[in-house]
Amino acid sequence: MSEAKIHSALVSAYIASGVMPVERTALEGKTFTPQTGQSWARITGLPTGRAPAAQGKNAAQEWTGILQIDVFHPKNTGHAGLLADADTLLAFFASGKRLDYQGQGVLIRRAERSQIRQEDVWQSVSVSVYCTAWSFPA
Repeated sequence: MSEAKIHSALVSAYIASGVMPVERTALEGKTFTPQTGQSWARITGLPTGRAPAAQGKNAAQEWTGILQIDVFHPKNTGHAGLLADADTLLAFFASGKRLDYQGQGVLIRRAERSQIRQEDVWQSVSVSVYCTAWSFPA
């Protein structure tokens, strides 16, 4: 199991969703400054655990985590565009969808959205993508 491959599978899927151009996405480990007046997104990988998926020395290891996607739109532009982006993400990361990145599989368990939040300049909504990945002993 590779943390890098799991994360890359999730980031690649986010990019494939087309919800936001990569140029307007804050990716972990890269400097990003949002442009006033333009929508943008921030993605964060949140590992939640690793554990044996069965008993015995040859048992698969199960990884669980969340891909947190925070979508931002300019404040006072209404909720339609913000919720349309959330709908796009929720449809793309449908329960049961399987991702693959260089042989590392990731299963989407479910995706949920938060309430709309108002901030100084932005309004935002978060989409949490709950996922699982497995590795098997060689």
